[in-house]
Amino acid sequence: MPALMPRATPIHESARLRILEAYIETLRAENDSLKRQLAAAETRAAQEVAKAEWAIGEFSALIRRLSARAAERG
Repeated sequence: MPALMPRATPIHESARLRILEAYIETLRAENDSLKRQLAAAETRAAQEVAKAEWAIGEFSALIRRLSARAAERG
């Protein structure tokens, strides 16, 4: 039965090396792209945190002012 099975074409070692090097370069490029995407996402997240902290500060100040007015009115 083994004689009926097709044989794989052997790949020369230098060709195999070129294939692996090309694959490594592809992975490096994908990794660099993902790093840039992550950095952009971290920047956007930091901006959103800053907006939320600002809004919390504004609301806290508003609550203090309204509480002071309510205390003045008795």
